[in-house]
This record gives sequence, structure tokens and C-alpha cells, in this order.
Amino acid sequence: MQIDNISKVDGSRALNVAQPPAAVKATRLKLSTRMTIEQAFQAIATNCLVQIQANEAGVVQERDAESVHQMRVGLRRLRCALKLFRNRLQGAEEMQQELDWLSMQLGTARDWDVLAGSTLSAVAEAAPDEAGIAELKLAALVRARDAHEAAGAAVSSPRYTRLILHFTCWVQGCGWRDAMARRDQKRLTAPLTRFAHTMLEQQQRRLLKRGGKLQGASAQTRHRVRIAAKKIRYATEFFQSLYSPKRVRPYVAALATLQDELGWLNDAAVADRLVKQLQDGQIDLDAGAGFLRGYLAARVKNADQKISKLWKKFAPMKLPC
Repeated sequence: MQIDNISKVDGSRALNVAQPPAAVKATRLKLSTRMTIEQAFQAIATNCLVQIQANEAGVVQERDAESVHQMRVGLRRLRCALKLFRNRLQGAEEMQQELDWLSMQLGTARDWDVLAGSTLSAVAEAAPDEAGIAELKLAALVRARDAHEAAGAAVSSPRYTRLILHFTCWVQGCGWRDAMARRDQKRLTAPLTRFAHTMLEQQQRRLLKRGGKLQGASAQTRHRVRIAAKKIRYATEFFQSLYSPKRVRPYVAALATLQDELGWLNDAAVADRLVKQLQDGQIDLDAGAGFLRGYLAARVKNADQKISKLWKKFAPMKLPC
């Protein structure tokens, strides 16, 4: 059995109108300064779960790349929320392992989608006469198809259904209270505003510390900065309704631009790893793989200056809280 959240009206319409399910992005969160820490976590976790479940059909039925991406975003947001609130909540360890499992299933499909789609398409557009790229892309598409099959099987499995049921019950039933002392439970009823400010400050300090090493950084260091930028962006978006939009928008926009550029560099690093897998036992792919590595290496080298400019723009910015 599987969980279905659509209404009877929408279900009937889906039976009568042949329309593939569309990928669903996160909806805007509306928190209140009157909320407690516990109430805010419930709202945030529920928002993430809605995004995850809304993309199930696209992953299972259509093997849709954007649905995989958006479900994975929902998972990353949920894992970020768990880390933000981990000093106040208890009992999420077992579910965290299951979330990691699901994230890995979706992540593999996403990595092959990016290689076969945006990465190799960009190279093919820049060098249309390079025949080896077409062969490489065809091989990557086959791997992407297999990865989508595995992701769809995972999302339609009893293991996934148990995870969603267990996590939903834990969130709605305040399951973290079961193993908590009364004094710790009182901390959950504290006002949200101060907690949000403290969490954003912590994430900001972590990002600034890691970002100070960006100049000429290795792929691993850039990856750590990207993860830190992603976490504070998600945290800011969680709490943004508590603050002035005029202060939130430019901060999130600067973060998103920095994150996108770092994300492209990470895609280049992932591409190199995946191409090595494609080359294993397939000599006919060597020419395309060699060209791809040279192309990406040149772009990565030229990106260092752009990253430095983006960091200099972001680093002085103050938190919107």
C-alpha cells in the first residue's frame, strides 16, 4: 500500500485527463513570532514532507528528472531542519538513517541526469563537431535510465511507505517528547524568534569560516563551502516570514548566486568521477572523455576569479534578522 494525499476531486480529474504529474517545488512557509520552537519545527517538517510526497508520482510513474530533483531538495531541506533543531529534539536517529538511504537513491539518479543533461549538453553546444561527446552522452543516458528505475523502485517500496508513515506520526504526535525529561520539554515551548536568530548566527559563522579559504581552494574545500551556503539558505528560507522581506530577499539572492556557481564546480567534479565509471571497459569513450575533462578543467580554472568576486559581495552582508 502507498500513501496518497490528493483530494477525491483531483484523483477523479487525473483518471479522466491524461496529464503527466508535474514536479513540485517547496511552498512558502509562514511562521509566526507567536509560535514556540516545537510548533515551528512541526510546520517546517510538514512543509518538507509535502514537497517530498508531491513528487512521488513524477519519480515513480514518469521517471522525471525534475521530480527527482525536487524530491531530493525536499529531503535536503528536511535533513537541514533536523540538524537545526537537533539540540531540542530527540529520537530522530533511526529515521535519519532511512532519510540517508532515500537521499542516496535519488542522488545517484540526479548525478547522472546532470551529467547527461546540462553538463554534456553544454559541452556539445560549445564543441558541436566533437563526435566523442555524443557517444559519451548516450552512455550516460543509459546509466541515468537505470538510476531512475532504481529511484522509482525505492519510492514505490514498502520501506519508503514505512518511512513516510513513521516520520509523519513522529512529527504530528511530537514523538521527540517520549524520551525527554520535563525540563527539556519546557525548552520546546520557548519563543521562536530568539532560537531562529541563534541558529542563523551559527550557520553564518560556519559559512564565513569555510568561505575564508575559497581562494584557489580544492574541490573538497569548495564542496564544504557549498554545503554550508546551502544550509544557511534553507535556514533563512525557513525563518524568512519572521523578518522584513526587504532584508531577506537580497541576502537569499546573494546566497543563491554563490551556491549556484559552487554547484556548477561540484557538478564538474562529479562528472569526472562518473565518466571514469563509463570508461571502464569501453575504449570507444576515451576520446569524448578526454575532451570533456579538458573542457571542464579549463572552465574550473577560469571560475576561481568569479567565485572570489561572489564571495567578496556576500561576506560583508548582514543577516536579515
